[in-house]
Amino acid sequence: MTTSNELVPMILPTVMIPLTLVSVGLSVVATFIAALFGIQLKLEGPKKLLEVLLKPKVLASAFALNALIFGGMHGWKWWANYPRLISTIESETKERAQKSDLNYSDVPTVPFLFTSSKSQADVPEGLEQVWRIHTGKGSFRAAVVTNDRVFFGNDYGIVRELELTTGKEIRSFYIGTAASSELTLWNNSIYIGEGVHDTHHARIYRFDLKSGNFQGSYQTLGHTEAQAVVGSFEGENTLFAVGGVDGLHAVDPVTMQGKWKVNLGHMDAGILVDEGTVYIGTGREKDDDKKNKCFAAALDFKTGKILWQRELAASSWMRPVVIGENVCYVAGEIYFPTERGHISCFDRKTGAHTIAMNTTDPLAGTPKVLDNSILYTSIHGLVCRFDLESKRNLWCFDAKLKDSKSLAGASYDPRGHVVVYPSMTNGLYVLDPNDGKVLMHWKPTKEQAEWKKTYADVTVAGDYWIVSDDDGSVRALRAKFVPKTAQK
Repeated sequence: MTTSNELVPMILPTVMIPLTLVSVGLSVVATFIAALFGIQLKLEGPKKLLEVLLKPKVLASAFALNALIFGGMHGWKWWANYPRLISTIESETKERAQKSDLNYSDVPTVPFLFTSSKSQADVPEGLEQVWRIHTGKGSFRAAVVTNDRVFFGNDYGIVRELELTTGKEIRSFYIGTAASSELTLWNNSIYIGEGVHDTHHARIYRFDLKSGNFQGSYQTLGHTEAQAVVGSFEGENTLFAVGGVDGLHAVDPVTMQGKWKVNLGHMDAGILVDEGTVYIGTGREKDDDKKNKCFAAALDFKTGKILWQRELAASSWMRPVVIGENVCYVAGEIYFPTERGHISCFDRKTGAHTIAMNTTDPLAGTPKVLDNSILYTSIHGLVCRFDLESKRNLWCFDAKLKDSKSLAGASYDPRGHVVVYPSMTNGLYVLDPNDGKVLMHWKPTKEQAEWKKTYADVTVAGDYWIVSDDDGSVRALRAKFVPKTAQK
């Protein structure tokens, strides 16, 4: 056994080595700090450091320096995430504004309600890429098409108007911050939301499509990346916009003045207006996976009064859909790892639970209604058709995007009675809506440009499918269909 006296020589070197290193380190730091204030400091150790640091002059100067540094950092971050000044937008608009003789048909929301056009799906016999343009990074949402014009935004805050048949640019509109929302066209005006999750004080902008002029904006405290929707009830028109942590805003679509505001939690999901009721869902923020609950809610169109509110099992990021007497929400987390997704349906009038289904993957794509069923997609490439009457999936197709986080929904083309799904990184799938079988899998050739990250739904516009990706490519595709009865 070793005695305590024998331990002393062993302990002293072991303890003194780190203490010496710490002392030398503190002395160096002290010398450096003292030099900042014009004080010469000999290597006298930590004691001298404390004497220097505790002088009122040094303390006051250090506090002021820290305040300046941290204030500058926070100020720069605040400014970097603040939208462009209105004066800048007005100046840019003067340079870009061009008149148009068209009367633009209303596109208040991207179509989501369909009835089967045929009993059997037609088979695509080839897919032609009619045109492709590169417009700058960030074509995050689906394009909007009306009157043979295509509208879409990018990360640089520019919304472009193209000819549908040629891809030729007609004109552009400028907001300066990422035009991340789906666009809304109403009464010859276009409404544009902006921002990503860190954006604050984001606005909804209104531009006149006849003159190209800026017509005003409405400012929130959050970001406005979900689609703003114009709804009508009993002769009253209202623009509804979500502002992230700042809740839901009801705005006059002509004057851009606020009517009412309701905050039930973080709101990024698009809203649904139906027969005087506004349906909305809430989600969890990036840095909060437990504290906040998620809700489905029904509000009064004119006042914002909560008609009913029910808890959801996960975040609602997309617009709900109405089927008969049900309003249904798809839910799932995109900021936190999870292996669950949900479809939750409620009675439209009372909010009573009617249908619930769990999935093995979070749901974050815009749902579509086909007959009495919901076309839904998961973040990892699962595409399913859920029948409300039998309360089960009629079929599911797996694009197997396990390393991706797709936000794209499936679209329906009544021309061929087919489902069109843009996978995140693996091209376009055309599915039979009756059984989910793949009718075509299309990927562009090298000459047609590589298929990059695709978050947006395919926009079906007559003979054209408009596809946009996060790299800034916008394509017009055209499928030639052959009826199954004509197949050998």
